Amino acid sequence: MNKQSLYELYEKTYFHEMEVREKLVGRVQINFALIATGFAVLSYMIRMLDFEQNHPVIGIFILSVLTCLVLAIFCVRHLVKAFWGNEYEGMPIASEIDNYRAELLEHAESIRTYNTQYPEAAQPEVDVDQQVSDFVYNKFRDCSSHNTKVNDIRSEHVHKSFGWLLYSSIPFIIASSLFVVGNLDVSSPRKETPIINQTLNQQLTAIAISLEQLNQSQGVTMSNKTPPPPPPPAKPPSRRVIQKDQPERKM
Repeated sequence: MNKQSLYELYEKTYFHEMEVREKLVGRVQINFALIATGFAVLSYMIRMLDFEQNHPVIGIFILSVLTCLVLAIFCVRHLVKAFWGNEYEGMPIASEIDNYRAELLEHAESIRTYNTQYPEAAQPEVDVDQQVSDFVYNKFRDCSSHNTKVNDIRSEHVHKSFGWLLYSSIPFIIASSLFVVGNLDVSSPRKETPIINQTLNQQLTAIAISLEQLNQSQGVTMSNKTPPPPPPPAKPPSRRVIQKDQPERKM
């Protein structure tokens, strides 16, 4: 394989590793999204946990949640290493390569001037195109090699993070199943949740006390005994049909 073939190989490898870098970012973001979703579900279950239910089931649920969180820590640790702290080497920008070529032209001209003035200490001529080609060749080779190593390390961290994510999903599934099957959700529609308004209760109690004090001040005694029923109305007297049945006395 000649140098031109190697140049093409290093060039393709360089751009391939740059594509792998972007793909790794997407894989890391997917794992982060899965972990964030799991944490959201766990926070909801913990917040809505009904501690008045079966205590052994609640104990297993809490143990499963703690196990899931511990395993998730290792997953997050590998994801952080896969996402941050990785340095890639890139090719110089076009303007820098062009400036380097311009400097080489000036250097080649100065070498020619030097050889003319001091022929006894003549220096080899500078092949500008060959040196630029060698510079680009070496950059492709070094950058692609370095980026390949970085991507390999990141891929390993992503793979390990996904493995820990699978491990943490086992206690997560157990906790979710216990939460649903054990009816541990305090907001479940199958439960009667009493709604107590403490402020309203206090206001009603204060009103009752005020009414009792007002009745006592007016001489009215409130009693819990049932009052007697109201008496029936009085019967009307008999009406005489014949009036003035006796003659009136004349004076």
